[in-house]
Formats: sequence, C-alpha cells, structure tokens
Amino acid sequence: MAGVIIDRVYMSTMDANNKEELYSLLEYVKELSAVDFAVYRQTTIGRRLETRLMRTGIPDYASYLDYLKGNPGELYALMDAITIKVSCFFRNPFVFEALREIVIPELLDTFKNDTLRIWCAGCAKGEEAYSVAILFKEIIDKEAFSPKVFIIGTDIDRAALEDAKKAAYKADSVLEVKKYYLDRYFDVKDGFYHLKEEITSLVTFAYHDVTTLTTPKEGVFSDYHLILCRNVLIYFEKEICRKVLNSLSGFILKNGYLVLGEAETFMPQLTKDYEGIMRGTKVFKRK
Repeated sequence: MAGVIIDRVYMSTMDANNKEELYSLLEYVKELSAVDFAVYRQTTIGRRLETRLMRTGIPDYASYLDYLKGNPGELYALMDAITIKVSCFFRNPFVFEALREIVIPELLDTFKNDTLRIWCAGCAKGEEAYSVAILFKEIIDKEAFSPKVFIIGTDIDRAALEDAKKAAYKADSVLEVKKYYLDRYFDVKDGFYHLKEEITSLVTFAYHDVTTLTTPKEGVFSDYHLILCRNVLIYFEKEICRKVLNSLSGFILKNGYLVLGEAETFMPQLTKDYEGIMRGTKVFKRK
C-alpha cells in the first residue's frame, strides 16, 4: 500500500535502503498512533522528518526508528513535528462572511426543527470550530426560537486537541477577530485570550482521522448539515484526497453545505450534487 501511495518524485531521490527504512518507520508510527502517514504527500512528510532527525542528532530513518522504540515519549514530539497546525480565528474572513450571511441563516430556516450538526475536520487547536460557534451564537441570540446546535472539531493531533479544550490563545491567533467579538466572548488574562463558557460549551473535540472515511463516533451521527474541511486535503496523495472528499460529501444532508480550503480542488463528478454559492470561496451547497 505504502509503495503505491508514496510520491514517486520524492521517492526517486532515495535509494532502496532508505525507502525501506522510511516504510518501516511509517508503519511503526501507524501501529502506535493509528495514523497512516503513508497516505500524506511524502515531500511534506519527508521534510518534517528530516527536521526532526536533525534536532535529535540522528543520521537516518533506521536509527531514528530504534530511538523511537526506546523512547516512547518521542512519538509525541514526532507527531507534533509532522502534523500541520496552521490556523487562526476567522481565517480567510470572506469564507466566514459567507457562513454568516448565507449558510447559517439558510440552515436555521431549512432545518429549524433539527439539531444542527456541524463538523470541523482537521480543527488543529480549535480556532475554526470556535469561530463557527461564535457566528452561531450571534445569530441564534437574534432568533425568536432557540435552535439546538452540535459542533464537533476533530484532528489527529491529540496535543492540539487538548489545547483546543483549554480555549486559551495568543494574540496572533485572534488578529482577524472583530473587536466586538473580542470584547464579548473573550477574557484577557496573563497575555492569553480565554474564550468564555458560552462559546466553549457549544463545541466538542475528539480524535478522528478523515482517511478512515468514517464520521467521528463521538458525534454519534452519520450525517451533517455543515462540514468544514479546510486546508486538509492538500496534504494527501491524489487518490486518498479523492476518497476522503467523496466520503465527506456523502455525509452531508440535502440542502447542507461543504466548505473546503481555497487551495483545494472540488471533484468534477460531485458537481451534479453540489453547487458553489459565492465566488471566491469553496463553499458548496448540496442540491
């Protein structure tokens, strides 16, 4: 499996021994973490592994595998090094404008008798999930009724998920947050912006790997009204990307929405089921 998926351009620069050492290392990491990094773009994984090897002073993959086996705590450092955690609140404000002006009002109107189910896949430290929660809170407070909302953020990085649950962020994470939201939903203490309970209570965080092509078991549900999977698919090999996108699109209810990152490609075969709603964004509505 790994031999088919791993990027041939990257692998062509490695000799047979190095390839086998990399396969063995990735397989061992998979056994420990249940995350198959062989399905990720190996140019990215390779660069991050090389950085970790330099920081530990270890010369090659085989030696690093021995080190990993003898030092279980190294797994957490390795996972932190090779997982991608670039995020901030309201990243790409244009997308959140589409959510605020179009997506959330339509969901509240169409599914007013349902518990609205929102899944943020690849949530990193929770900024995106909490940004969505703030928008829902703002809109719900203005509604004549009190719709129920379930928001779940998932990621493969357990350390990032623990940070998400703490809901405390440095100033660079909230640069895109409107002052009104900062004043209303955050408390500033010891140099950190702490989200208030009225927002954190709306979000559940759980470990989940989208390459399993399943929904998170903590969500209980198998279908969602809104799924955000932004800047996640770009790190996968093409075939895995296709499978993940196909599975995510299948978990969305009719008249529900899928939101992708700006650099990600929506598969042509899905256009019969989805339509874009705003130019300049990758926000799609299921017909």
